[in-house]
Amino acid sequence: AITILRITRGRELTTFINNEMDPVIQNAVKEISNGLIYFLGGELSNAEQAYLCTQLAAQRIIGNEQPNQKTGLHTKLLAHILQYINDSYNYDLRNDEKLKRDLTTHLATLLTRLQFNINTPNPLLDDIKQYYPFAYDVTLYALRSASTLLPYPISEDELGYLAVHIGVSLECNYGTSHHRPTQVLIVTDSGNSTVRVIETKIMREFPQLKFNRALSLQEYETLENIDEDFVITTIRLAEKNKPVVKIAPFPTPYQLEQVGRLAMINQTKPYIIERFFDERYFIILNEKISQEALFKKICKKLQADGYVTSDFYPSLLERESIVSTLLGEGIALPHSLGLLANKTVVVTIISPQGIEWNAETKEVANVIFLLAISKADYEEAIAIYELFVTFVKEKAT
Repeated sequence: AITILRITRGRELTTFINNEMDPVIQNAVKEISNGLIYFLGGELSNAEQAYLCTQLAAQRIIGNEQPNQKTGLHTKLLAHILQYINDSYNYDLRNDEKLKRDLTTHLATLLTRLQFNINTPNPLLDDIKQYYPFAYDVTLYALRSASTLLPYPISEDELGYLAVHIGVSLECNYGTSHHRPTQVLIVTDSGNSTVRVIETKIMREFPQLKFNRALSLQEYETLENIDEDFVITTIRLAEKNKPVVKIAPFPTPYQLEQVGRLAMINQTKPYIIERFFDERYFIILNEKISQEALFKKICKKLQADGYVTSDFYPSLLERESIVSTLLGEGIALPHSLGLLANKTVVVTIISPQGIEWNAETKEVANVIFLLAISKADYEEAIAIYELFVTFVKEKAT
């Protein structure tokens, strides 16, 4: 529709180069071109066809059986990302075959989008940064370290999509991994990444649930009976023989409560507070202070007590310069690039007057949790981040 409108208003492309003409996509474009003859009075020009080929290539889902999956820049990028996460964070995801398949498919089309500057907005970016801060950080650093392999800059939107894949794998491999008898069916038409967001989010809240399968609306409608205990869906469904809970990709507290009634569970992690919070590192700041001065003051104390080395302070500043660590609700979560601490501790800083956290947006942080996490505690790192996600969600906390 956009193509027809653009061409009929005199905005037809006269030059566009796409050297990678996939025969399957070429045939599809020919068919589409023939279908547009009625509206345009003739076939699409070669430039328009090349442009349409690029658009299709950038959005396709590549099957694992295709030979171009085995070689190319995307496979080098995948290997680098997984190796970096293993070296810097101690999380070994290199044998997660599902993650490798998902990322290989995603990276192949991502590189096409980057090459032709095709922007794909991520409507869930803010939610991903807020609810998956650890996975977002891990992905951010991994991509940053792969800058020599990436010939094009990558947007935050695309970074967010990749973070979902990494976050799901981290949860599956290093989160709650034991199975529970309660089985769940997921129904959505929003695609694979949405299914995995829901799966991980619900699994984190209700670890006794087992996700049996994910179906589209059409597949669900053909079922006579549901074998699972209940259904979680993002779209309106006709209830069959089992209860249905409708939720958003990032569920609201009310929606989680509905799932909880069916799951019958309540899980907390008080040991995180007991183990990593220290009375000596609970600070109330009544004076005005800049973010940089605060970091310098805290790092000096941490270094003197043997928690960090001199590398920690510059890494803290560098991390903040990339993307603000303000989660929302006046809560900030500053930390280094990677797990650099000798020992893990959370520094809690209360600032009634507020500390300017973002010079551009003038956002202020009143509660700061400065994280110094060691590689030895990498398995607890996800849980530590999760605690602060809970603080942001539960405003009363």
